[in-house]
Amino acid sequence: MKQVNVFQIGLGNFGRHGFEKFIEMNNHLNRADMEFHGLAERDFEKRQKAEKFAARNNVEIDTFKSVDELYRAASKIEGEVLIYDTGPTATHANNIYRSMNHGFYHVAEKPPSMTRDEHIKERKLAAGDDVVWKADFIERESPVVKQALKELQEVDIESIKVFRQSSMGVQKILDPIERSGVLGGDILDKMTHEIFVLDFLQAAGYEKELELVDAESEYFMPAGNVSDQLMKPEGGKTDTIDEAAPGKTWAAFKAGNVNVELNSSWLGAGKKARKQASRLDFVDHSPIVTESKLANDTAFLNEEARFFVTEGDRKLFGDMLHGRLFDLQTEEEIEVPELIHDQLYRVLRKSVLRAAGRDVGIVSDQDIDVFMNAVFDTLDLVRENSSGFYEELEGANRRVSRLVYEPNAIEDLEAESVTG
Repeated sequence: MKQVNVFQIGLGNFGRHGFEKFIEMNNHLNRADMEFHGLAERDFEKRQKAEKFAARNNVEIDTFKSVDELYRAASKIEGEVLIYDTGPTATHANNIYRSMNHGFYHVAEKPPSMTRDEHIKERKLAAGDDVVWKADFIERESPVVKQALKELQEVDIESIKVFRQSSMGVQKILDPIERSGVLGGDILDKMTHEIFVLDFLQAAGYEKELELVDAESEYFMPAGNVSDQLMKPEGGKTDTIDEAAPGKTWAAFKAGNVNVELNSSWLGAGKKARKQASRLDFVDHSPIVTESKLANDTAFLNEEARFFVTEGDRKLFGDMLHGRLFDLQTEEEIEVPELIHDQLYRVLRKSVLRAAGRDVGIVSDQDIDVFMNAVFDTLDLVRENSSGFYEELEGANRRVSRLVYEPNAIEDLEAESVTG
């Protein structure tokens, strides 16, 4: 079996969690010969913390100030090299090209493409090479999704509705430096994680297809708090809808005779999500988490939801945020498998095993093409269906104003509720 030598780019919020998983694997992974070598991170304090964490776990690592230094060191390593890229999305493409030129295996959070043409170019470049997007298969590792696949085997499905919504856009507006690496608007950042709907269709015996019927963005993203321009998917400002990033979107598809609805948001949970969430009134929690937070000393309403609902022979409600699955007909909870490690650990472990030469069932290229075409079709249609720049800008600013509060007024947030 090949030895896999791991190098990591970036140590931000997501990168820190992945780094901890790799250090754990370095000591305990038995199915592959893996060694964590080094980390590239510009921030000195983060590098120091990484070194100390690794040392506490009896792992000695190298740290680099730049990605250039990391690739120079990795190129001198004998054996298979895996690059785990958690740096800013805008730099993913350059890092991928470097890895391909060196013959390295590469794992990135999501495709850096902000347009269909960019995505097609990246897919062609990555074809036949060891490049994968974590977004394509991380939710397939959810215990809730795994159990739902068993429940949906060869049953008639009428509809599948998926919701992945948060207040990430508000955080990006209030703290643009901290969230500079989060790009794409709600569709390219959130909807890209909902590819597991294709697995649901396959489990029930349907074709893996998504024909777009209709789509609408209820809100586009303003470029700031009370802004006179909209935000581009890649960041920056625009005064045209054709370049604007959507903020809260629903898209309806047909897959044979199955209705599929995908819902994503950067501007909190919407009415459709709340209506579906109310169907869990027989349990002790809400699938939508609502809390007050601060960003740059400004209070805002932070909301997050990740769930799906299936209708037909099996009426299931899968709350992926809390790891729970329910039968809506019997109003009973369905036990989900208790797995030793979390989703991120299992995704990264599969990446290591694949780099070591094992077949671990990564999402197929065909599935990615079907799903990403559906995503870009949605983006095109919501811009086409928009009300016009100024109408969308006014609505977007109103939405943000309902989620943002006065500086240092976080205590006043407790009595507020947003239902839009």
